[in-house]
Amino acid sequence: MASFFRSISLKIFGVAAGLLAIMIATALWSGFLTQQVHLQFRTFNEALFPMTLRIAELRAVVIAETVPLDRTGGQCRAQLDALAAKAGALAGEAESLRANGAKLAQLERNKLELARLEPMLAELAGHQTHLAALLRAACDTDDPAADAAARTQAGEVVARAEAINAEIDGFVLEGATIVGDNQDAARRATLAMIGAAGLVGLMLAWVIARGMTRPIARLQAGARAVGEGQLDTEVPITSKDEIADVTRAFNAMVSELREKERIKETFGQYVDPRVVADLMAAGSDRSTTGEKQVATLFFSDIAGFTALSERLAPSTLVNLINAYFSEMSGAIRDRSGVIDKYIGDAIMAFWVPPFADATTQAADACAAALEQFARLERFAARVPDLIGMRRDLPRIDIRVGLATGEVVVGSIGSEQARSFTVMGDTVNFGSRLEGANKAYGTRILIDGATRDAADGAVETREIDLVTVVGRQEPLRVFELAAMAGELPAERRRLFDLYEAALAPYRGGDWAAAAKGFEAALKLDAGDGPAQAMLARIKASKLKASAGWAGVSTLTEK
Repeated sequence: MASFFRSISLKIFGVAAGLLAIMIATALWSGFLTQQVHLQFRTFNEALFPMTLRIAELRAVVIAETVPLDRTGGQCRAQLDALAAKAGALAGEAESLRANGAKLAQLERNKLELARLEPMLAELAGHQTHLAALLRAACDTDDPAADAAARTQAGEVVARAEAINAEIDGFVLEGATIVGDNQDAARRATLAMIGAAGLVGLMLAWVIARGMTRPIARLQAGARAVGEGQLDTEVPITSKDEIADVTRAFNAMVSELREKERIKETFGQYVDPRVVADLMAAGSDRSTTGEKQVATLFFSDIAGFTALSERLAPSTLVNLINAYFSEMSGAIRDRSGVIDKYIGDAIMAFWVPPFADATTQAADACAAALEQFARLERFAARVPDLIGMRRDLPRIDIRVGLATGEVVVGSIGSEQARSFTVMGDTVNFGSRLEGANKAYGTRILIDGATRDAADGAVETREIDLVTVVGRQEPLRVFELAAMAGELPAERRRLFDLYEAALAPYRGGDWAAAAKGFEAALKLDAGDGPAQAMLARIKASKLKASAGWAGVSTLTEK
């Protein structure tokens, strides 16, 4: 019940009740005026009009009473007595009608008029009685004086009757004018009341509509602002009706959205914001199940980090690593990669739908790895300020491994703590490729699947054919050098010489292989892969191997 008294329904009901009250008042006023007219007509119909008829008949009888005076014989008195009785009866009826009208009259003016007629009727009746006496006397004698007196008295009675009728006619005429005025007043009052009702109704409707549309417009503007990402929006509550309830619910919803956004921003520092959004999305089942997908895995590590950490204070080391991670992570996220975790100085990331485009994820991962080395040069310029050293600065370099293949993607962990990550042989192989950079003197190694998936978007050279623990099938390993079209011609000649030496190397023709690798070193004496292959050829156990198949085994992670 309390909610009803503050509802929009009550406002609408109030407008309807107000209009109904005005219409009732209009009807009552109009009814009052109509009742006045009705009472006026009733007095006319039941008293004045019949009284006029009786007076007119009395006048006719009085005129008829004078006729026997011109005659002689014994019938004179009988005729006069009959006419006198009729005249007396008509005078009595007229008085009865007046008395009855006085009882019916409700209007003060009708009562006054009927009261004025009472002595006039009484006087008329008295004159009629005197006339009857004079007429009887005239019947008994032939005295002209008696006849003249009777005629004079008859004229007096007629005059009295005409005066009464004139009085009634004047009153009826005045009454008709008043009735017309009352009808006009009733019509004007009705029109005025209807106009007032319409005006008040329109004003009330405008006030209520304005009161409803303004908060709705504010809600609409607030919804538009929230849709544009302005989660600090709050719509003021200006009423106590259902719109206030909706506004309150809207503000609560925005508050929840703001809290969710804060959670996303907070956890986005620990987990990729896209993963947080995906896990929070309605209907998402990634938080409890896993699925197999083709992903590109990324592993990076700082070369010589142990020696670096021993030279720096803990707080300085933390500042350095945080700055390093911020710089390197930007390259991954800019290319749609998902940071899985930070392990000491290492970064693990992956590219997988829906966070990355399946058709470009391998090329994006390669671009991110190359971008990291471009950022590393800029980061090196900041190192003196970060560690507070200007001399004997540590050299910071990184190694990267990329592998593409089928993995299990899902939320892994206990009931208390979970991590959205990937699992499978591809993950292990990517980690081993990062470590294999030390053996080959390279900075970025990728597997054949990554190179094929990049679909000509990268410049690479084949380094070796390798196997890893747990896999029997050998896999081709490539060095990632640049994006397509960005490799200098001199480096391309080096790559061609190196790859040409791989065939005799795998066939066990050590002399030809050594010659090819040495030719590569003439172009770049510091080429790590060529140096590594020459070192293998020179190793006695490799030369003496009888079952050589040109395949190396990666045992170091």
